[in-house]
Amino acid sequence: MRIRLLISTLSLALLAGCGGSSSGAGTENNPPPSGGDQTNYQGPAPRNSDVSAFKIYIWNNLVSEQRCGACHRSQQPGFVQTGDINAAYAAANPLINLNQPSASQMVQKVAGGHNCWESNPQVCADQISTWISAWAGESLGLGGGTTEITAPPIKEPGNSKNFPSDPGLFQTHVYPLLDDYCSDCHQSDASTPQSPYIASDDVNEAYTAAQSKIDLNQPELSRLVERLREDAHNCWSDCSSDAQSMEDAIRVMANSITATAPDPDLVLSKALNVGDGTLAAGGGRYESNVIARYEFKTGEGTVAYDTSGVDPAINLQFVGDVAWEGGWGIRLNGGKAQGSTLTSKKLSDMIQATGELTLEAWITPVSTGQDNAHIISYSAGPDTRNLTLAQSDSDFVVYQRTGESTDLNGEPILATDDMPLQASQQHIAVTYDPVNGRRLYINGELHPTQDPATPGLLNTWDETFALIMGNEASNDHPWEGVIRFAAIHNRALTAQQVQTNFAAGVGERFFLPFYIGHLINQPGAYVVFEVSRFDNYSYLFAAPYFINLEQETVDSNTPMEGLRIGINGRVPEVGQSFAPLDTDLGGEGYSSQGETLSRLGTLLPVEQGQDNDEFFLTFERLGSHTNVFTEPTPLPLAANEYGEQPEVGLRDFAEINATMSVLTGVPETRGEIPDTYQRLRTQLPSEENIEAFLTAHQIGIAQLAIEYCNALVEAERSNDPSITPLFPSMNYNSDVTTITEQQWRDRVIDPLFERMIGNGQARQPLRAEVGDELEHLLFDTNLTQCSSNCAERTATATKAACATVLGSASMLVQ
Repeated sequence: MRIRLLISTLSLALLAGCGGSSSGAGTENNPPPSGGDQTNYQGPAPRNSDVSAFKIYIWNNLVSEQRCGACHRSQQPGFVQTGDINAAYAAANPLINLNQPSASQMVQKVAGGHNCWESNPQVCADQISTWISAWAGESLGLGGGTTEITAPPIKEPGNSKNFPSDPGLFQTHVYPLLDDYCSDCHQSDASTPQSPYIASDDVNEAYTAAQSKIDLNQPELSRLVERLREDAHNCWSDCSSDAQSMEDAIRVMANSITATAPDPDLVLSKALNVGDGTLAAGGGRYESNVIARYEFKTGEGTVAYDTSGVDPAINLQFVGDVAWEGGWGIRLNGGKAQGSTLTSKKLSDMIQATGELTLEAWITPVSTGQDNAHIISYSAGPDTRNLTLAQSDSDFVVYQRTGESTDLNGEPILATDDMPLQASQQHIAVTYDPVNGRRLYINGELHPTQDPATPGLLNTWDETFALIMGNEASNDHPWEGVIRFAAIHNRALTAQQVQTNFAAGVGERFFLPFYIGHLINQPGAYVVFEVSRFDNYSYLFAAPYFINLEQETVDSNTPMEGLRIGINGRVPEVGQSFAPLDTDLGGEGYSSQGETLSRLGTLLPVEQGQDNDEFFLTFERLGSHTNVFTEPTPLPLAANEYGEQPEVGLRDFAEINATMSVLTGVPETRGEIPDTYQRLRTQLPSEENIEAFLTAHQIGIAQLAIEYCNALVEAERSNDPSITPLFPSMNYNSDVTTITEQQWRDRVIDPLFERMIGNGQARQPLRAEVGDELEHLLFDTNLTQCSSNCAERTATATKAACATVLGSASMLVQ
């Protein structure tokens, strides 16, 4: 029996398998078609709306002779026959799984190399998955799909070989082949660098990069061997003998490594590799008007494929330092990924036709210190563009050419100006339509910044520009970070649709069901984890739950304590977030959808690569089985080698929030403060050690201070009786240029010192020094100078002075 976890259908294209050979071995390569439906259909009309949707999304895209029409118009199964669309529909249905498009027989056939029209069969498979997902969206409706958790193969935790920390064996046996025959490409300083850098001059870098391509337990299955034997990739003599040489070198290395067996006293679940799990669906993406899409599933080579299924595909060529990121993504390290001007013309044609657009992406900037860095750009150089999403330190900036209201560089810009950008993964969506103009959504929420340009037509867009990620065509605006997904729509998504796509998540995720039925005498019993690649070096294990795949109910209560995750025969001492668990499995807490055990997550290292790392669970107690886990004895404290340590510390995130509330008199629950605090919480100090203070902490503190001071001043402007004024003498209707310097001291600077710093403290900033800093802010930086809307500037200057003191060390240090 299989239990279905309800997950929305429209993102099921994300379920297409990753990987694939960039060389396309075993694939019949056909030239890409110039369009979709190459046949003028003259047969009977579709019997119902589902057949009509099939024709639009499947038949029209596959009927051309360059795709499936050369055979399957007349050859069985006739799913693109031209005489009767209803018969074609009947022939296609057994080949298609609407609930899980990537599992469709049609998709799997093409993924295996059957008649792909691109150089990589996985790209064709992804495109067919996309079309099936679109059909599923019409047939099942948003939210109608499911992901089915099926019983994985039952296997015992094996004796796993682990890579030694020292690269000596690798350097002796495998590295010489890589250095001799792969260094022209697989080095970071090669003329055309191609990751992974398995032939780096630095043997440690090469060793790290090669581990995911080596199978110590089955050397013949190593990716380094398969690339030679199956893909004929850069053989140096005869591919068969070259593959054997690589296999022999890996085998000699592997034979020198002693296998690691799990401790027999442990209470062990059965074992799993990541690939044994169920590839998870997203939460239901809205993609009806996608015209370019990048999921970065290939994982190798120098091309990121456009899998939108809309011709022509804007495939992006890597230039410079661009590396694949584990779990579907690319890391831009000063390089870029660029499409041709010929294929990029699709964007201009299709967006001008509607006058609307959406650019969305999941990105992780390498830092918040990048200025004028162009993340995604449809442009021709440093000062000519149709559309660009850029980073300016901790802010997002959008350039977009819009009729006569902007110049050729897309200015005036749409900028956030309140530091919402973080050096962590974020979903960004830029929308445009002729009524609302440019809008920017961050993690599903509309940013309040207003478009300074008047909305207009897009008839001034230039069709000769190129789509680029990570830089400009002129190579003078590099952006560094990770892009895990990008899409361009020729319609402006609604706020609900943006929220839907944000909630769908991103990247490659699996449900890993670890079998425990043999331990509790309950067939079908599993503990399931959601597992994804956090980055190139680690897995994220999250949200475990208990489920029985053979029973709708589990009435009995089974005690469970001390759950830990093992990898490759060992149980790491770190990363065991679930060790404190003490609960019962089954009983009243159980439903047909399972029983949640924890909402936490933890990171485990990538050791032998995603295909080879083997995981298992251990328990201190599970049913009648026990194995008390003894925490390792902590090392004795070493003598203080660093001299006297600071006597002062920092307020942590919760203390900072509470302190700002007390100092301003603004409740923590007012207005946007709760959302701002939750968004910034992980960017605020988490411990009191002052030596752990980072630049990112200060940025987060400044943002929270701005929010509190904004709430305070706006409450005073509206005469809100629930807030005790901090600046009771300030007239916010006054022109800022009419307020004298002495009035600023009396009305703002003095109240700030009295409330937020105080007098008579054992340690505190000097009043004169605080006054000098605030006077410099107000009088020497033109903050109190104005030529228009000068009453509004009065409130702005007051908020700035307030945030400067509230976000300072006088609040933070304790």
